[in-house]
Amino acid sequence: MEKKMVFGNWEVATILINAICTKIFINFPRTAAEYGGSASWIFTIYISLLAFVGFWIILRLYKDMEGKDIIDVGEYVGKDIGRIIVGCIIMVFLIYVTSVYMRTFSESIKLIALTNSPISFVEMFFLVCMIGGAYFGLESIGRLHGILVPLIATGFMLIIIMVSNNIEILQVFPLLGNGIEKIFVSGALKVSVFSEILLLFLLVPFIKNNKNLKKSGYVALGFSSAFLLISSFVYITVFPMPVALERVIPIFQMARLITIGRFFQRIESVFMIAWVAASLLFVTLNFYFIVYAFKKTFKLEYYKPLIFPFAILLMNISLFPPNLLSAVKLETEYFRNWAWIITFVMPIILLWLARIKIGKGNKNTA
Repeated sequence: MEKKMVFGNWEVATILINAICTKIFINFPRTAAEYGGSASWIFTIYISLLAFVGFWIILRLYKDMEGKDIIDVGEYVGKDIGRIIVGCIIMVFLIYVTSVYMRTFSESIKLIALTNSPISFVEMFFLVCMIGGAYFGLESIGRLHGILVPLIATGFMLIIIMVSNNIEILQVFPLLGNGIEKIFVSGALKVSVFSEILLLFLLVPFIKNNKNLKKSGYVALGFSSAFLLISSFVYITVFPMPVALERVIPIFQMARLITIGRFFQRIESVFMIAWVAASLLFVTLNFYFIVYAFKKTFKLEYYKPLIFPFAILLMNISLFPPNLLSAVKLETEYFRNWAWIITFVMPIILLWLARIKIGKGNKNTA
């Protein structure tokens, strides 16, 4: 039934924008400052360009695979073994990032608002949303993104506008920050910031054609790059180096600087609403694709019986890191250094092999 559903460009773009940009609320501005220093905005432009190049190559190879998601491509290349290998890689990828983010989000909320609550209690909110979203299905998740993501983006931009009077533009100097090697060599691995674009290659069966796939992908990458650039630029011009490296939950720290007269205080509440909404949408979407990938990989008829087991599994995995810093380290130092292999290299290799197979088939029939 799911395959009969077709999303418009709007829903697909908002899904990807939220998936890529959620990390802004957690640690991206600080990560950009670690690699770029005062040139964190240059670092952001650089990894954005790399992501566009990688996506362009994948689109060029996707021409002959219209309507097939990346698991279907794996099956076309390697039959059942190919499908199982690709599906399992995607499941591990999504389980890792979802469990780490679930713990990071929960620890951050506990740090800011629910200081006396146990971490398991905070995670229950995410668990309920994940289970509910999976039961209602991808269509409901997609429509919800189409409604809420523009509101989340508006909240984010309001924070940026209201904190702009704290900007010191001279803090972008020295212009090359931490140096060319740190930005353009070591920093290249951080193209994994865009690793959630992989979700687009799971959404392919729900997109009308490759033209819509191309349009949705480029729109999502364009807006995501703009939001990442704005966040990194404003952060480094509000908090100078090395203070920028000491801030936990960077956007929240910027929001705390905002005051509007005597009657408007605690504007960071706007941040909390936008942040929690973006986080819940992110983990719910990822969770749906975990059970969807499992169902498709092992050719099961239904995915709903998988929801509770996978929800409990994710919650248990998310509790492995001992604290917030450990969870952030798992995401920034490990996942974001190597996720580009799954996001860009794997699809390129699979699609290239598929093209070779199609070419051989055409020769045999000629």
